[in-house]
Formats: sequence, structure tokens, C-alpha cells
Amino acid sequence: MLEVIYGESAVGMYIDRVIRDYDFDMKHRHTHEEYEIYYLVEGERYYFIENRIYHVKQGNLVLIDRNQIHKTGQYGDSHHERIAIELKEEPFSSFLSCTGELTLSEFFRENQGVLSLSSQEQDYVRTLLDDIAAGISGQAPGYRLMTMAKLARLLFFAQSLRRRTAPGSAAALSTSATHQKVSEVASYICAHCAEASSLDAVARRFFMSKSYLSRIFREITGYTVNEYINVNRIQQARRLLAESDLNITEISAAVGYESLTYFERIFRRHTEQSPLQYRKYHRPRPDGRRTSAAPQSKG
Repeated sequence: MLEVIYGESAVGMYIDRVIRDYDFDMKHRHTHEEYEIYYLVEGERYYFIENRIYHVKQGNLVLIDRNQIHKTGQYGDSHHERIAIELKEEPFSSFLSCTGELTLSEFFRENQGVLSLSSQEQDYVRTLLDDIAAGISGQAPGYRLMTMAKLARLLFFAQSLRRRTAPGSAAALSTSATHQKVSEVASYICAHCAEASSLDAVARRFFMSKSYLSRIFREITGYTVNEYINVNRIQQARRLLAESDLNITEISAAVGYESLTYFERIFRRHTEQSPLQYRKYHRPRPDGRRTSAAPQSKG
């Protein structure tokens, strides 16, 4: 059974709270331009983020950077309840810039991962999230400002909590031997995506059969090994396009593609833009802001 307690959209964000009482695994690859905040109200879940598999428990707060690979998976009892926010860059980024203390991109880059909360902290976060949804639903005068103010309170709270907690705390990581092996493989691909050329090459490096590696990797991450290699190459290409002066041919070679045509085809498949279009939209201006908002399609 799926029960939607609420689902609200406004001011560059979408927030929903759902209960599931059936076996649910996010089947497909999952990256998006929005930042994500995930709070587990009840139950337990596995959460694959970039190259780690976390055991997420009741009251955990999960922060996902934009374009970061992630996938939730079944753990034990099928029942779980969660609240999730997908947050666009604007208008919240401009709202935060007024403080001079925090930027959206830096916050998610520095605080991504899983945070454990005390009972009192859980009550505080859950109340903030429910109040955000209620404010959007009611749309009383000033609700946009109040919504962004509550989001800012949530981010400053999470930042403060992270500073008191070791990043990527091992206590939150899954102890499953299979999960640890997949995480090891994913970490290798993330660090060596240009050299990790294929499923064959990765399987040989880890002394595993191709069929076994292919099965467990796709089951846990939602990607085949070859797809995961490509998505990491494209993520690296995005960074180089936005932050370096390398030309497109040099970037293609740097991330492991021998064919420029093939690189451009894969890049467009993942971003719906050519490398040149991506560079145009994501090059920072002298004031640190992006040139323009890139067009996005809804999947």
C-alpha cells in the first residue's frame, strides 16, 4: 500500500511525505539537477550514494548533492515512511546569498551523506518539514519567505550537526559483505573512471566473475558496471567543462573516451545538452553565479 500524506510544490522545491507497506526498491538510475533532503520517519532502508551503501534508520537525515548518484533499497520489514524535498538552485540560492554565511552548492558539497539525530533533534526536523509543507499548502501571505526561512533553519541545523559528527561516519555504513564489495568496486570506478574501461576490466581487477559482479552491482546501485563507468566519466566531464579551460577534445580524452563523437553522444544522453551547451550554461560569471539556468526536461 502507498499512502501519500502530502505532496506540495512551490518556491523552487517539491516536498512529499509517503508511507509504503510493500517491498520497494528504487529500480532505476537516479540523478537529478535538484538537491535532495531525505528524512526517514519510520523503518529502515539501504541507501546507495555515489560509492557508499548506508544503513539508514528511523530519524536519519540524508543530504544528496545535485547530480549525485543515489538509490534506496529494501531493508528487512517493507514498512517505511519518509519525507523528501527536491530543491532547485533558485530562488533559494539567492535567498541564502543575502546572509553571506552559506551557499547552497557549498552546503551540499560539504555536508552530503547521512546524519543521525537524537530524539529531540528528530522532533525538531520533522516539525520543520511538516511546517514547510503546511505553509505551501495554505499559501498564506508571506508563505514563500517563511518557507525559505524554515529551509535555511534546517540547513544551518544540519551544518551545525555535521560539524559535531565525523563525515561519512562508519556507523551509518552497511556491514553487508556484498554491499562492502560493491562499494569497493564503485569507489575504484569513481577514482579511476578513465582507466576502468569495461565490465571485463573491472571484474579482472577484483578477481570476480563478470556475471556475479554484474548481478550484484546492478541490484544494489541500479546501474550496470558499464553504465556506472559512463556516468562517472560524464560527471568528471561536467566538472572539467565548468571549471577548466580544456577544450572538448582534451576533456573527452581526459575522462577516458578515444572517440570524440562517442563522448558527445554519451554526454548528450546523460545531460540532454552538448558539451558546448553545458559549458555555456555552467561557466561561473565573475560574481560566482552561473551564466544562465540550463533548460531541464521532466522525466
